[in-house]
Amino acid sequence: MAFFGFRGGATAPKVTVVTTMKDEGAYILDWVAHYKSLGATDIVVFTNDVSDPTDHILRRLNAMGEVHHRFNRVMRRGPHKSALMWAEHEPSVREADWILVVDVDEYLQIKVGDGTFQALLEANPEADAISFPWRIFGNADVTEISDDPVPLCFTRAQPLEGKPGEHRFFKTLFRNDKTRFDRMGVHRPFLTQQHAPINWVLPDGTPLPEDELSGALFVRDTYGYEVAQLNHYALRSLDAFLNKQRRGRANHQHGTIEMSYWKKFDRNDEEDTALAENFFAAELYRNRLLAQDEALRKHHEGAFDWARRMARKARRDDRCKEFLKALDAQSAPESDTATKAA
Repeated sequence: MAFFGFRGGATAPKVTVVTTMKDEGAYILDWVAHYKSLGATDIVVFTNDVSDPTDHILRRLNAMGEVHHRFNRVMRRGPHKSALMWAEHEPSVREADWILVVDVDEYLQIKVGDGTFQALLEANPEADAISFPWRIFGNADVTEISDDPVPLCFTRAQPLEGKPGEHRFFKTLFRNDKTRFDRMGVHRPFLTQQHAPINWVLPDGTPLPEDELSGALFVRDTYGYEVAQLNHYALRSLDAFLNKQRRGRANHQHGTIEMSYWKKFDRNDEEDTALAENFFAAELYRNRLLAQDEALRKHHEGAFDWARRMARKARRDDRCKEFLKALDAQSAPESDTATKAA
């Protein structure tokens, strides 16, 4: 097991990011580059039933030492929970100081120090777990799939301040400490029975209530965004959403994505360009990867071709036509502006 402590020393913590993917090839490199630029030591990616170049991209990144790509043997518990079960056996997980389970449409934005995991942990030196509430970023009237990084394309989000009592789901960075945490979960770790005392906080140090430690998935009223926030780009462009709708929910075997999903995540209340204006390190990292490996570049470009082709196909599907018709009817009274492309 890894050394648990991190108390502001010169040595950066070993942070392992764990995720699952399906047909996300167009978005992999920017996401990997972002978490590497935050200081993630290892990234473990499980995939299943892939139709696009996702696996080809991840195999190249695996060969380059950038990620650990694994093919997910999906059990009855579903793709995501199966992947987390298998991930417990990964050396990079067992040897990590800290673990974060996060999806490819979630970008952690750290606002202290140099914007790295180390700076975040130095700001919370006594923490055993830090939960990052979502800040949902909407579609912003973007139609087409672009090869520009997602944080640069989508800068409209839900209000920074929530309404009284409003809850926002979170994801959690936690110490790899079996005296406190038994195993990974999608939003937060499961607690060890008879666990040691746990200092579980939001990014700004606000503690989670003691009586909510065992099961909380969200927080109310305060979110700690001054120190860090988790940007959640659930929709991305309209064409990307149509592909997602056709694919179904990657982490749920029988999940569907309908108008209610769009309405829930199409939050464009306020402009937030902070991550877009500070994405240069990730862009440099991504460009270096593309320059380093010609096969990776080929698969990366092929992923965009695939995504755009599938979106054109989706638009011919009767179900998608009905969705687009309903979306037009919903938005027509609100704006006469033409839909723009990113």
